[in-house]
Amino acid sequence: MKLWHFIIYIVVALLGFSIVTVYSTDLATFGAGGKSYQLTKHILWILIGSILLVTMANIDYHYLQKLRIPILVMSFILLLLVLIPGIGTVTNGARRWIRLGHTLGIQPSEFAKLAIIIFVSAYIAKNQSRMSEFKCGFMIPIIIIALAGALIIKEPDFGSAAFITILSVIMLLVGGTRIIYVFFTIIATAPFIHKMLFEVSYRKDRLMAFMDPWQDPSGTGYHIIQSWIALGSGGLAGLGVGSSRQKLFFLPESSNDFIFTIIGEEFGFIGVLAIICLFLSLIWQGLKIVHATRDVFGFFLGFGITVMFGLQAIINIAVVSGIVPTKGIPLPFVSSGGSSLLFSMIGIGILINIARQSLVSDTLNPLVDIEPSEDKGGRLLLVRFWHNITSKVAGFSWQ
Repeated sequence: MKLWHFIIYIVVALLGFSIVTVYSTDLATFGAGGKSYQLTKHILWILIGSILLVTMANIDYHYLQKLRIPILVMSFILLLLVLIPGIGTVTNGARRWIRLGHTLGIQPSEFAKLAIIIFVSAYIAKNQSRMSEFKCGFMIPIIIIALAGALIIKEPDFGSAAFITILSVIMLLVGGTRIIYVFFTIIATAPFIHKMLFEVSYRKDRLMAFMDPWQDPSGTGYHIIQSWIALGSGGLAGLGVGSSRQKLFFLPESSNDFIFTIIGEEFGFIGVLAIICLFLSLIWQGLKIVHATRDVFGFFLGFGITVMFGLQAIINIAVVSGIVPTKGIPLPFVSSGGSSLLFSMIGIGILINIARQSLVSDTLNPLVDIEPSEDKGGRLLLVRFWHNITSKVAGFSWQ
Protein backbone atom coordinates (compact mmCIF):
# COMPACT_ATOMS: atom_id res chain seq x y z
CA MET A 1 0.00 0.00 0.00
CA LYS A 2 1.32 3.44 -0.94
CA LEU A 3 2.16 6.08 1.65
CA TRP A 4 -0.45 8.53 0.46
CA HIS A 5 -3.21 5.93 0.80
CA PHE A 6 -2.80 6.09 4.58
CA ILE A 7 -3.03 9.89 4.44
CA ILE A 8 -6.40 9.63 2.68
CA TYR A 9 -7.72 7.11 5.21
CA ILE A 10 -6.68 9.33 8.13
CA VAL A 11 -8.28 12.44 6.62
CA VAL A 12 -11.51 10.54 5.85
CA ALA A 13 -11.64 9.30 9.44
CA LEU A 14 -11.14 12.82 10.81
CA LEU A 15 -13.82 14.17 8.46
CA GLY A 16 -16.14 11.41 9.63
CA PHE A 17 -15.73 12.53 13.25
CA SER A 18 -16.25 16.09 12.07
CA ILE A 19 -19.51 15.45 10.20
CA VAL A 20 -21.04 13.46 13.06
CA THR A 21 -20.06 16.04 15.69
CA VAL A 22 -21.11 19.09 13.64
CA TYR A 23 -24.47 17.38 13.02
CA SER A 24 -24.77 16.79 16.76
CA THR A 25 -24.05 20.43 17.61
CA ASP A 26 -26.48 21.54 14.90
CA LEU A 27 -29.29 19.68 16.67
CA ALA A 28 -29.32 22.44 19.25
CA THR A 29 -29.86 25.03 16.50
CA PHE A 30 -32.58 22.93 14.87
CA GLY A 31 -34.34 22.57 18.19
CA ALA A 32 -34.25 26.33 18.72
CA GLY A 33 -35.73 26.97 15.29
CA GLY A 34 -32.49 28.35 13.89
CA LYS A 35 -32.15 29.11 10.18
CA SER A 36 -28.38 28.81 9.80
CA TYR A 37 -27.47 25.16 9.48
CA GLN A 38 -23.75 24.71 10.06
CA LEU A 39 -23.74 21.12 8.80
CA THR A 40 -24.92 22.12 5.32
CA LYS A 41 -22.14 24.67 4.98
CA HIS A 42 -19.64 22.23 6.44
CA ILE A 43 -20.47 19.50 3.91
CA LEU A 44 -20.35 22.08 1.10
CA TRP A 45 -16.82 23.06 2.16
CA ILE A 46 -15.82 19.40 2.37
CA LEU A 47 -16.99 18.87 -1.23
CA ILE A 48 -15.13 21.98 -2.46
CA GLY A 49 -12.05 20.98 -0.47
CA SER A 50 -12.17 17.44 -1.89
CA ILE A 51 -12.18 18.78 -5.44
CA LEU A 52 -9.16 20.98 -4.65
CA LEU A 53 -7.43 18.08 -2.90
CA VAL A 54 -7.72 15.90 -6.00
CA THR A 55 -6.63 18.81 -8.20
CA MET A 56 -3.51 19.58 -6.15
CA ALA A 57 -2.66 15.88 -5.88
CA ASN A 58 -2.39 15.79 -9.69
CA ILE A 59 -0.46 19.05 -10.20
CA ASP A 60 3.33 18.91 -10.00
CA TYR A 61 4.27 20.60 -6.72
CA HIS A 62 7.35 22.11 -8.41
CA TYR A 63 5.00 24.62 -10.08
CA LEU A 64 4.47 26.06 -6.60
CA GLN A 65 8.19 26.75 -6.41
CA LYS A 66 8.02 28.74 -9.64
CA LEU A 67 4.88 30.58 -8.47
CA ARG A 68 6.12 31.29 -4.93
CA ILE A 69 6.27 35.09 -5.44
CA PRO A 70 2.83 35.46 -7.09
CA ILE A 71 1.30 33.26 -4.36
CA LEU A 72 2.99 35.33 -1.64
CA VAL A 73 1.90 38.61 -3.25
CA MET A 74 -1.67 37.31 -3.55
CA SER A 75 -1.69 36.45 0.16
CA PHE A 76 -0.51 39.99 1.01
CA ILE A 77 -3.22 41.50 -1.22
CA LEU A 78 -5.90 39.44 0.54
CA LEU A 79 -4.49 40.40 3.95
CA LEU A 80 -4.74 44.06 2.91
CA LEU A 81 -8.23 43.72 1.39
CA VAL A 82 -9.66 42.17 4.54
CA LEU A 83 -8.73 45.34 6.45
CA ILE A 84 -10.81 47.54 4.14
CA PRO A 85 -14.33 48.29 5.46
CA GLY A 86 -16.95 46.96 3.09
CA ILE A 87 -14.68 44.14 1.91
CA GLY A 88 -13.57 42.62 5.18
CA THR A 89 -16.38 41.46 7.48
CA VAL A 90 -16.29 42.22 11.21
CA THR A 91 -17.10 39.20 13.37
CA ASN A 92 -16.74 39.29 17.16
CA GLY A 93 -14.82 42.56 16.92
CA ALA A 94 -12.24 41.32 14.40
CA ARG A 95 -12.05 41.90 10.64
CA ARG A 96 -10.79 38.50 9.45
CA TRP A 97 -13.18 37.38 6.71
CA ILE A 98 -13.91 38.23 3.10
CA ARG A 99 -17.46 37.03 2.56
CA LEU A 100 -18.64 35.47 -0.70
CA GLY A 101 -22.39 35.85 -0.31
CA HIS A 102 -24.23 34.83 2.84
CA THR A 103 -22.89 31.27 2.99
CA LEU A 104 -19.22 31.21 1.97
CA GLY A 105 -16.25 33.23 3.09
CA ILE A 106 -12.45 33.21 2.99
CA GLN A 107 -10.09 33.90 5.88
CA PRO A 108 -6.89 35.33 4.31
CA SER A 109 -4.71 34.32 7.28
CA GLU A 110 -5.39 30.64 6.46
CA PHE A 111 -4.18 31.19 2.90
CA ALA A 112 -1.16 33.05 4.30
CA LYS A 113 -0.09 29.93 6.22
CA LEU A 114 0.28 27.92 3.01
CA ALA A 115 1.76 30.87 1.10
CA ILE A 116 4.48 31.35 3.72
CA ILE A 117 5.26 27.61 3.78
CA ILE A 118 5.68 27.63 -0.01
CA PHE A 119 7.83 30.77 0.09
CA VAL A 120 10.11 29.59 2.91
CA SER A 121 10.50 26.15 1.29
CA ALA A 122 11.48 27.69 -2.05
CA TYR A 123 13.79 30.19 -0.33
CA ILE A 124 15.67 27.46 1.54
CA ALA A 125 15.93 25.35 -1.63
CA LYS A 126 17.43 28.30 -3.51
CA ASN A 127 19.81 29.43 -0.75
CA GLN A 128 20.57 26.19 1.08
CA SER A 129 24.35 26.76 1.07
CA ARG A 130 23.96 30.26 2.58
CA MET A 131 21.35 29.62 5.28
CA SER A 132 23.94 30.02 8.05
CA GLU A 133 24.57 33.65 7.00
CA PHE A 134 22.66 36.33 8.91
CA LYS A 135 21.48 38.40 5.93
CA CYS A 136 20.60 35.62 3.52
CA GLY A 137 19.68 32.90 5.96
CA PHE A 138 17.65 34.91 8.46
CA MET A 139 17.13 38.63 7.91
CA ILE A 140 15.56 38.50 4.42
CA PRO A 141 13.01 35.72 5.09
CA ILE A 142 12.16 37.02 8.58
CA ILE A 143 11.28 40.45 7.15
CA ILE A 144 8.78 38.81 4.77
CA ILE A 145 7.35 36.71 7.61
CA ALA A 146 7.15 39.74 9.92
CA LEU A 147 5.28 41.72 7.26
CA ALA A 148 2.67 38.98 6.95
CA GLY A 149 2.43 38.78 10.73
CA ALA A 150 1.97 42.56 11.04
CA LEU A 151 -0.95 42.52 8.58
CA ILE A 152 -2.61 39.67 10.48
CA ILE A 153 -2.13 41.44 13.83
CA LYS A 154 -4.00 44.43 12.36
CA GLU A 155 -7.18 42.33 12.01
CA PRO A 156 -6.50 41.75 15.00
CA ASP A 157 -5.38 38.11 15.19
CA PHE A 158 -2.26 37.83 17.31
CA GLY A 159 -2.59 34.04 17.62
CA SER A 160 -2.48 33.33 13.88
CA ALA A 161 0.42 35.77 13.44
CA ALA A 162 2.35 34.02 16.23
CA PHE A 163 1.51 30.61 14.73
CA ILE A 164 2.84 31.56 11.28
CA THR A 165 5.99 33.03 12.83
CA ILE A 166 6.70 29.95 14.95
CA LEU A 167 6.07 27.61 12.01
CA SER A 168 8.37 29.65 9.74
CA VAL A 169 11.14 29.84 12.33
CA ILE A 170 11.03 26.06 12.78
CA MET A 171 11.44 25.62 9.03
CA LEU A 172 14.32 28.13 8.91
CA LEU A 173 16.11 26.44 11.81
CA VAL A 174 15.80 23.05 10.14
CA GLY A 175 16.98 24.68 6.92
CA GLY A 176 20.24 25.80 8.51
CA THR A 177 19.55 29.21 10.11
CA ARG A 178 21.70 29.65 13.21
CA ILE A 179 19.72 29.48 16.43
CA ILE A 180 21.66 32.44 17.85
CA TYR A 181 19.89 34.73 15.35
CA VAL A 182 16.50 33.52 16.58
CA PHE A 183 17.56 33.86 20.23
CA PHE A 184 18.60 37.51 19.93
CA THR A 185 15.51 38.32 17.83
CA ILE A 186 13.28 36.98 20.61
CA ILE A 187 15.12 39.14 23.14
CA ALA A 188 14.82 42.21 20.90
CA THR A 189 11.08 41.71 20.36
CA ALA A 190 10.29 40.81 23.99
CA PRO A 191 9.00 44.34 24.84
CA PHE A 192 6.66 44.25 21.82
CA ILE A 193 5.38 40.78 22.77
CA HIS A 194 4.85 41.94 26.36
CA LYS A 195 2.88 44.95 25.12
CA MET A 196 0.71 42.82 22.84
CA LEU A 197 -0.08 40.36 25.64
CA PHE A 198 -0.44 42.56 28.70
CA GLU A 199 -1.43 45.99 27.40
CA VAL A 200 -4.35 44.79 25.28
CA SER A 201 -7.24 44.23 27.67
CA TYR A 202 -8.88 41.13 26.20
CA ARG A 203 -5.56 39.31 25.79
CA LYS A 204 -4.61 40.14 29.37
CA ASP A 205 -8.02 38.88 30.52
CA ARG A 206 -7.42 35.60 28.70
CA LEU A 207 -4.07 35.18 30.40
CA MET A 208 -5.59 35.91 33.81
CA ALA A 209 -8.41 33.47 33.10
CA PHE A 210 -5.84 30.85 32.15
CA MET A 211 -4.10 31.31 35.50
CA ASP A 212 -7.35 31.05 37.48
CA PRO A 213 -10.60 30.72 35.47
CA TRP A 214 -12.67 30.52 38.67
CA GLN A 215 -11.95 34.18 39.45
CA ASP A 216 -14.49 35.09 36.76
CA PRO A 217 -16.49 31.89 36.02
CA SER A 218 -19.23 33.69 34.11
CA GLY A 219 -16.85 35.97 32.18
CA THR A 220 -13.30 35.36 31.02
CA GLY A 221 -13.11 31.91 32.60
CA TYR A 222 -16.42 30.73 31.14
CA HIS A 223 -15.07 28.97 28.03
CA ILE A 224 -12.50 26.81 29.74
CA ILE A 225 -14.78 25.92 32.69
CA GLN A 226 -17.52 24.75 30.33
CA SER A 227 -14.90 22.84 28.32
CA TRP A 228 -13.72 21.06 31.48
CA ILE A 229 -17.30 20.18 32.40
CA ALA A 230 -17.87 18.65 28.96
CA LEU A 231 -14.62 16.66 28.97
CA GLY A 232 -15.19 15.48 32.52
CA SER A 233 -18.75 14.31 31.90
CA GLY A 234 -17.72 12.19 28.90
CA GLY A 235 -16.07 9.49 30.98
CA LEU A 236 -14.62 6.45 29.26
CA ALA A 237 -17.16 5.84 26.48
CA GLY A 238 -18.99 9.19 26.38
CA LEU A 239 -22.65 10.16 26.67
CA GLY A 240 -23.43 8.99 23.14
CA VAL A 241 -23.78 10.72 19.79
CA GLY A 242 -26.16 13.67 20.05
CA SER A 243 -26.26 13.52 23.86
CA SER A 244 -23.91 16.40 24.63
CA ARG A 245 -25.32 18.85 27.14
CA GLN A 246 -22.69 21.57 26.74
CA LYS A 247 -23.63 22.11 23.09
CA LEU A 248 -27.00 23.44 24.28
CA PHE A 249 -25.68 27.01 24.22
CA PHE A 250 -23.45 26.48 27.28
CA LEU A 251 -20.20 26.15 25.32
CA PRO A 252 -19.58 28.82 22.62
CA GLU A 253 -17.96 27.73 19.33
CA SER A 254 -18.92 24.11 20.08
CA SER A 255 -18.71 23.13 16.39
CA ASN A 256 -15.57 25.12 15.69
CA ASP A 257 -12.68 25.84 18.07
CA PHE A 258 -14.12 23.70 20.89
CA ILE A 259 -15.33 20.74 18.82
CA PHE A 260 -12.72 18.49 20.47
CA THR A 261 -14.54 19.11 23.76
CA ILE A 262 -17.86 17.91 22.30
CA ILE A 263 -16.10 14.80 20.92
CA GLY A 264 -14.78 14.15 24.44
CA GLU A 265 -18.26 14.55 25.91
CA GLU A 266 -20.08 12.36 23.35
CA PHE A 267 -17.38 9.78 22.55
CA GLY A 268 -15.52 9.88 25.87
CA PHE A 269 -11.87 9.08 26.45
CA ILE A 270 -12.01 6.48 23.67
CA GLY A 271 -13.03 9.12 21.12
CA VAL A 272 -10.43 11.60 22.36
CA LEU A 273 -7.74 8.92 22.15
CA ALA A 274 -8.86 8.03 18.62
CA ILE A 275 -8.53 11.67 17.47
CA ILE A 276 -5.07 11.99 19.04
CA CYS A 277 -3.93 8.72 17.44
CA LEU A 278 -5.23 9.86 14.04
CA PHE A 279 -3.20 13.08 14.25
CA LEU A 280 -0.10 11.21 15.43
CA SER A 281 -0.54 8.87 12.46
CA LEU A 282 -0.92 11.86 10.13
CA ILE A 283 2.34 13.36 11.41
CA TRP A 284 4.08 9.99 11.15
CA GLN A 285 2.96 9.47 7.56
CA GLY A 286 3.89 13.05 6.73
CA LEU A 287 7.42 12.46 8.01
CA LYS A 288 7.66 9.27 5.96
CA ILE A 289 6.70 11.23 2.85
CA VAL A 290 9.24 13.94 3.75
CA HIS A 291 11.96 11.33 4.12
CA ALA A 292 11.18 9.82 0.71
CA THR A 293 11.25 13.22 -1.03
CA ARG A 294 14.00 13.65 -3.62
CA ASP A 295 14.60 17.41 -3.55
CA VAL A 296 15.00 20.15 -0.96
CA PHE A 297 11.90 22.12 -1.97
CA GLY A 298 9.68 19.04 -1.69
CA PHE A 299 11.37 18.13 1.59
CA PHE A 300 10.58 21.47 3.22
CA LEU A 301 7.18 21.84 1.59
CA GLY A 302 6.09 18.48 3.00
CA PHE A 303 7.80 19.20 6.31
CA GLY A 304 6.09 22.59 6.66
CA ILE A 305 2.64 21.18 5.88
CA THR A 306 3.13 18.29 8.31
CA VAL A 307 4.33 20.60 11.09
CA MET A 308 1.40 22.95 10.38
CA PHE A 309 -1.12 20.16 10.98
CA GLY A 310 0.75 18.90 14.04
CA LEU A 311 1.09 22.33 15.66
CA GLN A 312 -2.55 23.25 15.05
CA ALA A 313 -3.75 19.98 16.57
CA ILE A 314 -1.47 20.34 19.60
CA ILE A 315 -2.49 23.96 20.23
CA ASN A 316 -6.22 23.29 19.80
CA ILE A 317 -6.20 20.28 22.14
CA ALA A 318 -4.05 22.18 24.66
CA VAL A 319 -6.46 25.17 24.58
CA VAL A 320 -9.65 23.16 25.21
CA SER A 321 -7.85 21.21 27.95
CA GLY A 322 -6.74 24.40 29.71
CA ILE A 323 -3.03 23.73 29.21
CA VAL A 324 -2.48 27.02 27.32
CA PRO A 325 -4.51 30.27 27.24
CA THR A 326 -7.64 30.35 25.09
CA LYS A 327 -6.92 31.06 21.42
CA GLY A 328 -9.06 30.43 18.37
CA ILE A 329 -6.99 27.82 16.51
CA PRO A 330 -9.24 25.30 14.69
CA LEU A 331 -8.66 21.55 14.82
CA PRO A 332 -7.62 20.56 11.26
CA PHE A 333 -10.28 18.59 9.30
CA VAL A 334 -12.52 18.41 12.38
CA SER A 335 -13.56 21.97 13.23
CA SER A 336 -16.32 23.46 11.10
CA GLY A 337 -15.52 26.59 9.14
CA GLY A 338 -14.60 26.90 5.50
CA SER A 339 -11.16 28.46 5.26
CA SER A 340 -9.31 26.17 7.66
CA LEU A 341 -10.87 23.06 6.10
CA LEU A 342 -10.35 24.30 2.54
CA PHE A 343 -6.64 25.08 2.88
CA SER A 344 -6.04 21.97 4.99
CA MET A 345 -7.44 19.88 2.13
CA ILE A 346 -5.21 21.76 -0.32
CA GLY A 347 -2.25 21.03 1.95
CA ILE A 348 -3.10 17.32 1.95
CA GLY A 349 -3.34 17.39 -1.85
CA ILE A 350 0.16 18.87 -2.07
CA LEU A 351 1.46 16.27 0.39
CA ILE A 352 -0.04 13.47 -1.69
CA ASN A 353 1.56 14.87 -4.85
CA ILE A 354 4.95 14.95 -3.12
CA ALA A 355 4.45 11.31 -2.09
CA ARG A 356 3.40 10.23 -5.58
CA GLN A 357 6.38 11.91 -7.22
CA SER A 358 8.81 10.41 -4.74
CA LEU A 359 7.67 6.95 -5.90
CA VAL A 360 8.49 7.56 -9.56
CA SER A 361 11.88 9.19 -8.94
CA ASP A 362 14.59 6.73 -7.99
CA THR A 363 17.54 9.04 -8.48
CA LEU A 364 18.40 12.23 -6.61
CA ASN A 365 18.31 15.53 -8.45
CA PRO A 366 21.99 16.55 -8.50
CA LEU A 367 21.06 20.22 -8.31
CA VAL A 368 19.17 19.82 -5.05
CA ASP A 369 20.92 16.91 -3.38
CA ILE A 370 19.82 16.33 0.20
CA GLU A 371 22.29 13.62 1.01
CA PRO A 372 24.89 14.50 3.65
CA SER A 373 27.55 16.89 2.42
CA GLU A 374 29.54 19.54 4.24
CA ASP A 375 28.89 23.23 3.72
CA LYS A 376 31.67 25.77 3.31
CA GLY A 377 31.94 26.15 7.10
CA GLY A 378 32.94 22.49 7.40
CA ARG A 379 29.77 21.42 9.21
CA LEU A 380 26.74 19.47 8.05
CA LEU A 381 23.76 21.59 7.14
CA LEU A 382 20.93 21.14 9.60
CA VAL A 383 18.67 19.89 6.81
CA ARG A 384 20.95 16.84 6.47
CA PHE A 385 20.78 16.25 10.22
CA TRP A 386 16.98 16.51 10.17
CA HIS A 387 16.80 14.20 7.18
CA ASN A 388 18.59 11.55 9.21
CA ILE A 389 16.16 12.01 12.11
CA THR A 390 13.08 11.73 9.88
CA SER A 391 14.65 8.68 8.31
CA LYS A 392 14.67 6.93 11.68
CA VAL A 393 11.18 8.15 12.63
CA ALA A 394 9.66 7.32 9.26
CA GLY A 395 11.29 3.89 9.24
CA PHE A 396 9.67 2.94 12.54
CA SER A 397 7.47 -0.13 12.31
CA TRP A 398 5.42 -2.06 14.84
CA GLN A 399 6.91 -5.17 13.29
